[in-house]
Amino acid sequence: MKSKKIILRRITTLYVIFFVVIAFGVIRTVSRFSGEDFYTGRNDARRMMAAERMVTGRNVELIYDLRVATSNTGFDIPIYRGAADSITVYARPSLLDLEAIMPEGTADEASAFGSFSIVYGLLATLTYAAIFVILFIIIGSLRKSIRNDDLFRKSNIALTRAIGILLIAASLLFSLMSWLEARAAAPYFAGSPFAINTAFPFNFGEIIMGVLIFLIAEIFSISSLLSEEQKLTI
Repeated sequence: MKSKKIILRRITTLYVIFFVVIAFGVIRTVSRFSGEDFYTGRNDARRMMAAERMVTGRNVELIYDLRVATSNTGFDIPIYRGAADSITVYARPSLLDLEAIMPEGTADEASAFGSFSIVYGLLATLTYAAIFVILFIIIGSLRKSIRNDDLFRKSNIALTRAIGILLIAASLLFSLMSWLEARAAAPYFAGSPFAINTAFPFNFGEIIMGVLIFLIAEIFSISSLLSEEQKLTI
């Protein structure tokens, strides 16, 4: 009996660590919409849009973190110029933030970069929110599972599968949003020293994590089936 409690305690610890790692991975992914980046975007929107509306009556649209095709860009931005016998430092941008000022009289809903990317971004955010809800449900149900000696409950397994699927879906939605923004912005860079990278930005880390979570759910499912078969033979 004592050994059984120790095993259950170890499995529970691993289960909790597993879901904490998932939570940190999700937080890391959505961090671009929180913290300093979030406040930067909010302050830019307030300052620029208010100024443009007051002075010209025009709408302003902002896009952040557009990937620059660095293979076409040199180290052209001087940062530090030392003496003849000291270090000189140049920079090459890999990400750009854009501000688009719409023509006067343009409708409020008009967009220079298309509105579908915003929709996909909102869907991805809702998907991550669903992942957090499922995480809380699973962690909350661990107590009941341990109390009933049924750690690998079918409901927990199904929810774990859902986390893997949703994580992959959210990652692809965010990538789709970034890809659509890049394709919409790329034509404006014709003739400029920069070129936008329009390749689809797969987040392989998140996709692999989603696949691993799905595989772990399948391992849990097999363990549950073996446990049930063992009970029947006894």
